[in-house]
Amino acid sequence: MKLRAWQAREARETQTGLKFRVRYADGRAEQFLVDAERAMIGSAAHCEVRLPPEAAAFEHVEVFASERRVHLTTRAAANAPTLNGAPFVTGLWPAGAVLAINGVTLTVESVDLGQKQRGRSPFWLLVPVPIVAIVASIIYSRVAASAELPIPEAPTLFDAPVAACPAQAPELYGAFAADKLRTAQAKRERGPFSRRDAVDSVSLFELAAACYRLAGSGEEERDASASAVSQRKKVDEEYRVRRVRLEHAFRVGDPFGAKRELSVLIPMTAHRRGPYVEWLASLDRYATIEAERRSAKPLGR
Repeated sequence: MKLRAWQAREARETQTGLKFRVRYADGRAEQFLVDAERAMIGSAAHCEVRLPPEAAAFEHVEVFASERRVHLTTRAAANAPTLNGAPFVTGLWPAGAVLAINGVTLTVESVDLGQKQRGRSPFWLLVPVPIVAIVASIIYSRVAASAELPIPEAPTLFDAPVAACPAQAPELYGAFAADKLRTAQAKRERGPFSRRDAVDSVSLFELAAACYRLAGSGEEERDASASAVSQRKKVDEEYRVRRVRLEHAFRVGDPFGAKRELSVLIPMTAHRRGPYVEWLASLDRYATIEAERRSAKPLGR
């Protein structure tokens, strides 16, 4: 009898999600559904509710649902949010209460997403499909895993080469170029450990070359331009290879391989927006869940 009661309870168990309503300072309003009990609000690519960088920290607020109630914890060291106008750090987020983060207001509610699918991997059953490309969160849909699952088109990593020097006075061109060149070289050195720095170094080399050109420093311009071309090619090639590896790991159901590639691709594309970047963040979440599930599984089962 106890076993039957447990089975009946398991059959009735439902999955909880979080529904956010967001209003921006310019009056725009959007609504997002996160197909999980936890969500991060912030400006980072991996955040489920992604706000503009000028409004939120990299990770600003963590939200989770428990027993049909929603809780939040402030993660940002500065600019703590307010809840119904009062400063707030951690605790219950009641239904209807308004959370404010630098001009952006949010409300949340815990929602029933239906019966849980047991015994199947969340990584390969929950394939996220981004449907909002502007300062968006992620709305998930359940689809069956197959070789035909759509992967959003990846954006280009770089914009057109920088051709203008922002220095205002001619006597500043050389000094400005030298400063940008030093920064570019430092970021290139950190590139193997910080892919975001590797990406940023390209535009800085191009900026230095443009300013050296106006300063009449031909040799310095050629050196900076050559560094820009070489670094652009190198980083863009890694971007392509990493994408191919990630798609393979996704297709064959390898969360550990996917996590390795995501750890590089997410920071590389942090300056971009759109369906592919949102797909990366969603995939990272479910790859983490599946990797943890497999790591915790006893041997021999």
